[in-house]
Amino acid sequence: TVQDFSPSYEKCDVNLRTLGVLARLLCIIQETQDDMSVLAKLSVKLHYGKNGTIMKQEARLSNFPLTPETELKGLQKPIISKKTDAAHRLPTSAEHPASSWVGLAKSGLPPEPPRVRSRGTALSELWLQWDVHEEQRRYFRLSEMMWRDSLSLVEEEDPHMKVSLGSSDMGVSAHLQSSKTGTTRFFTSNTHSSVVLQGFDQLRVEGLLCDVTLVPGDGDEVFPVHRAMMASASDYFKAMFTGAVSIKAVYCCLQIALIQTLRHKLRGMKEQDLMCIKLHGVNKIGLKKIIDFIYTAKLSLNMDNLQDTLEAASFLQILPVLDFCKVFLISGVSLENCVEVGRIANTYNLTEVDKYVNNFILKNFPALLSTGEFVKLPFERLAFVLSSNSLKHCTELELFKAACRWLRYEEPRMEYAAKLMKNIRFPLMTPQDLINYVQTVDFMRTDNTCVNLLLEASNYQMMPYMQPVMQSERTAIRSDSTHLVTLGGVLRQQLVVSKELRMYDEKAHEWKSLAPMDAPRYQHGIAVIGNFLYVVGGQSNYDTKGKTAVDTVFRFDPRYNKWMQVASLNEKRTFFHLSALKGHLYAVGGRNAAGELATVECYNPRMNEWSYVAKMNEPHYGHAGTVYGGLMYISGGITHDTFQKELMCFDPDTDKWTQKAPMTTVRGLHCMCTVGDKLYVIGGNHFRGTSDYDDVLSCEYYSPTLDQWTPIAAMLRGQSDVGVAVFENKIYVVGGYSWNNRCMVEIVQKYDPEKDEWHKVFDLPESLGGIRACTLTVFPPEDNTGSPSRESPLSAP
Repeated sequence: TVQDFSPSYEKCDVNLRTLGVLARLLCIIQETQDDMSVLAKLSVKLHYGKNGTIMKQEARLSNFPLTPETELKGLQKPIISKKTDAAHRLPTSAEHPASSWVGLAKSGLPPEPPRVRSRGTALSELWLQWDVHEEQRRYFRLSEMMWRDSLSLVEEEDPHMKVSLGSSDMGVSAHLQSSKTGTTRFFTSNTHSSVVLQGFDQLRVEGLLCDVTLVPGDGDEVFPVHRAMMASASDYFKAMFTGAVSIKAVYCCLQIALIQTLRHKLRGMKEQDLMCIKLHGVNKIGLKKIIDFIYTAKLSLNMDNLQDTLEAASFLQILPVLDFCKVFLISGVSLENCVEVGRIANTYNLTEVDKYVNNFILKNFPALLSTGEFVKLPFERLAFVLSSNSLKHCTELELFKAACRWLRYEEPRMEYAAKLMKNIRFPLMTPQDLINYVQTVDFMRTDNTCVNLLLEASNYQMMPYMQPVMQSERTAIRSDSTHLVTLGGVLRQQLVVSKELRMYDEKAHEWKSLAPMDAPRYQHGIAVIGNFLYVVGGQSNYDTKGKTAVDTVFRFDPRYNKWMQVASLNEKRTFFHLSALKGHLYAVGGRNAAGELATVECYNPRMNEWSYVAKMNEPHYGHAGTVYGGLMYISGGITHDTFQKELMCFDPDTDKWTQKAPMTTVRGLHCMCTVGDKLYVIGGNHFRGTSDYDDVLSCEYYSPTLDQWTPIAAMLRGQSDVGVAVFENKIYVVGGYSWNNRCMVEIVQKYDPEKDEWHKVFDLPESLGGIRACTLTVFPPEDNTGSPSRESPLSAP
């Protein structure tokens, strides 16, 4: 019974709907108990004011013995026992001031929940809750308390739906949809699907309503199932029972290489009308696992039943089971079973598992070599491992010996000798190892491919200066660690020039030291050819006029963490730019004790010599440069104590300079780099008046196609005479000097071209001006700890 005194029906529409749901649930619960007659009559009065707010609210349960406390005008909390009809007092409002309760409780709960025929659940108690909070919100809540579950419906006046869960096992979600005619509420049961699944499983166990029988291919055991259930979980069964083929089913067939199954589906499955179907591609263990999963959403796996389950899941296209198998395999990979897990992954096209096994072997290859499992590796996986740059803690000689051991394990494997040896980096072995251990192996002398590999190694080692332009897969460093690298610079306080070579470890967020230079450098030039780092010119002592400029050139080999000296410049120079272009180095302009330079030198690694090329129209120092499209671009700088904004382009094929559109801002001691098809100019400084300098915070990029400059976001802090590097399409500006603060800085700023944003990312270990930076693939220092020594086959001439 609902009495409503609101001015209009619309304002109480939600209340009526909610009360209707409550009353309906009361009736349902009553019906679940055979010995329960009509329990109660629910009467609710809602009194509204003119503005639609509730002025008064009353509720009464009648038709059974109740005390006057039952009327919910106060905050007393009686509980009525069905058997005794006696009122038992609950805690008062002082303990729970926010709620009032009336309830019906079934006392004396049995040790096991009884089965209820019509609902499949057991009732323990029923509560009707009416909460009145301080903020004047109202709630109608009905909880059907099960042995472990509860169901709650809640209404709020604001209006928003709230859901109260009695336990994590069961609940209701709801949302509102408003329209001109009122508000509609949609309820969703979070446990309905599991209840239906349990119901289907019970029907299967009891053999009720099953309409097809599945028979595994390896026996006569039968599995009665429901067509609808199997088809809903598997495209294979859907096609079998309906004759319909979905795009997803075709894709799955192709993905798991079941071509025969695909053809079977495309012509329509004759089994759709059969009552008993034999599945020839599935054995009884696998079929039982699949059926149990479809009906229970549960799967138990061990190494004994794994392959049977995988085979069935692949054949029947039960993708969740395949995912479970992948997780099971990955979680159990070890040195003892990695080969077998890899075989399973390859057989059933488990890409994620296959990738994980590869990574596991790469990280644990030295340990795997000491087990008997190594020789069981298939050729394809061993070849992948031997070719990988991620393979660590093994010398090339050790890898060669391992490959020979694998080849000799079975005579038929010798046909793979040439293919396997292509993955060994013979040029990185010492000449002594090549002579003593490699050339003594018979097939290395008789197989033409293997002989050519030895000749390649010999030629590579005989031409040390040419190595940067002779790089190949067999001469590259065995490392996948590319990092931001810094070199040299002058310290802030002591004005001491550094010779430190450092790399930044992005994962550890710290700087780590590599082999230092033999001599300190700042305001030098650096460039990379074939992952060899060249350090050219600069100064070894602090001098702002460039009077201590040097002409020496050194080359760093990250494969052995060693330096060697190469041919020197024709002229000493500092404050210059160095670019690597088409396998050559170009040193442009600068200054020395004699003054400003307009000359340009080119280094040829094949000849190990420097030669002059076309010079600039005027001398420049403090300029910047970059390369793009086979050309070198030089911007800004200082000429005769005047800051410039011009842009010049050098073509090494024609040996000519051309003028391009000038920058929008004059600047010197700035930096320049290329990202994509844009040339970025960053920072620097310029004159303020006639005798002082200011930082230039503005930045811009040049489009070679349009011959046009575009401004971008300004730097956060001024930096001049810096190191710059592009790493993962972000620009890093390292250290330098701030003219506004009159000091060297340790800051590293990162620019994101896509977002046009600057961020301070980390600091150098110390403030350094005249520092230089690049990216280089190296062996992180921790990889050298406990690893076999990498002896260079070269000695500096």
